[in-house]
Amino acid sequence: MNSLYRYRGWVLGFFSLLLLLLPPTRGYFSVSAVLLILSGVALRIEARRSIGEHTRENALSADFLVQTGVYAHLRHPLYLSNIMISCGFILIHLGWSTMTFAFSGLVIAFIYALSLQEDRFLQVKFGESWVLWKDKTKAFFPTKQELKPTNAKKRSIRKAFFADLSTWGWLLFFSLLLILRRNIGDMI
Repeated sequence: MNSLYRYRGWVLGFFSLLLLLLPPTRGYFSVSAVLLILSGVALRIEARRSIGEHTRENALSADFLVQTGVYAHLRHPLYLSNIMISCGFILIHLGWSTMTFAFSGLVIAFIYALSLQEDRFLQVKFGESWVLWKDKTKAFFPTKQELKPTNAKKRSIRKAFFADLSTWGWLLFFSLLLILRRNIGDMI
């Protein structure tokens, strides 16, 4: 089951290539899609700020259970940001169509499966403290909680942004591919 997490980037890359194979919607621009992408990017940066220097790369691991910052309101802000950004790109490319909902459903199901795998890992690793956090913090829908003062040090926005540099590079590359795909389609 850990292989699902290990190869998550490859699976999301496969979804991206599959999206590129689908014909783009012509003459359509979605402000809601751009807002969805920008909100996802902002959430991702804030989640990276809350995590601090904590990172996992290809294996599920955690030195401590992050429960501060955005993690005080959401258990999976990075996964939610992935959903928002992915669905924004799908909406930009396919418009408001049945295919958009079907394709988005596949992506959301995959990311949800990743979140369940991570939840199981964290429960085993942190036991009762994870259960208490889970009981007061939803996975994908923010909860309003009274925040207690914490000494947890957050990364700066700049450091959080650069911690995800490869993600931003891939998003830029994919954006350019979508633009190229649309323009090539217009030439044909």
